[in-house]
Amino acid sequence: MPCKKNLFLAVLFLLTCVLVGCSTERQENDDTYPFTDSAGRTVELPKHIERIAPSGGLAQVALFAVAPDALVGVAGKWKDAALPYIGTKYADLPVFGQFYGMKNLNKEAILSANPQVIIDVGEKKPTIAEDMDGIQAALGIPVIFVEARLDNTDEAYRTLGKVLGREQEGLELAGYCSDIYHRTMTLASQIEKKPRLLYVAGANGNMAVVRGSFHAQVLDLLADNVADAEQPTNGAMSQVSYEQILAWNPDVLLIGAETEIDPAALPWRELSAVKNGKVLRVPAEPYDWMGRPPSVNRFMGMIWLAVRLYPQESGFDLRAETKRYYRLFYHYELDDAGVDVLLAKERVLR
Repeated sequence: MPCKKNLFLAVLFLLTCVLVGCSTERQENDDTYPFTDSAGRTVELPKHIERIAPSGGLAQVALFAVAPDALVGVAGKWKDAALPYIGTKYADLPVFGQFYGMKNLNKEAILSANPQVIIDVGEKKPTIAEDMDGIQAALGIPVIFVEARLDNTDEAYRTLGKVLGREQEGLELAGYCSDIYHRTMTLASQIEKKPRLLYVAGANGNMAVVRGSFHAQVLDLLADNVADAEQPTNGAMSQVSYEQILAWNPDVLLIGAETEIDPAALPWRELSAVKNGKVLRVPAEPYDWMGRPPSVNRFMGMIWLAVRLYPQESGFDLRAETKRYYRLFYHYELDDAGVDVLLAKERVLR
């Protein structure tokens, strides 16, 4: 009888251990959940995320809007022009480098900052799944990709809001992106003849934003982008000859913030845009409004370009919309003087 009793107690003990073990494992698993990202990858994510890292410049700008206090570092050091808008609190975050572009990712810096997840936001590249898997395997940290084109940035923010526990913030940003995009789409559909436009940048003005590229989405939507050239395999623009610029002969010329041209010199003086005084410098504080990087700053670019190309038809109040954008995406209350500063250098020719 004692033997049977001891055997019973032993079995009971083992069952208890198994049940406790299962309970503990279930409790641990309850802290995470499977998330399927825009690349079709399923990644186990923490249910409560308080520490995030961006994969690059696009993600950095997009994530700052929805959860700036959750950033444990940045892909690239904030530009001096950004500091007045982002505030000193975020100015000295560790710099991690980026997955794409310069491909200068500093794995040690990321590991030291101990993010719970690394988030890539933006263009869906052909190798995106393999790229994300490779970084995740190398770091041992969950890595997810959230696609954000102009037409689905609202969905991207709804997703980010849920993932980061910032649903209200995500919904507000999603609503804004949907509103601006659909208003711009409606305007574009109503314009029968769009102006022939060229956007050049670089110190010498010989880098063009090529039609059909990810960086040219705003241009292609609102204008007839004349930059018909080979799309860059790396970077935002393609180098073109001045002879090619003359051949394109745009009606409207956009130039980058860093670009200095002499309208009285060749090839510029021969262009229709220069002859007719239609040369505009793209506002770029803290980031180029037309898409360098091609992140959520492009929504400000849609408004600006719509107003400048179609002042009567656009329906946008540029000053009011500029204040609205900076409040939502930089958490910065812009006043009238601040708007004047942003727009002060845009008119190259009058």
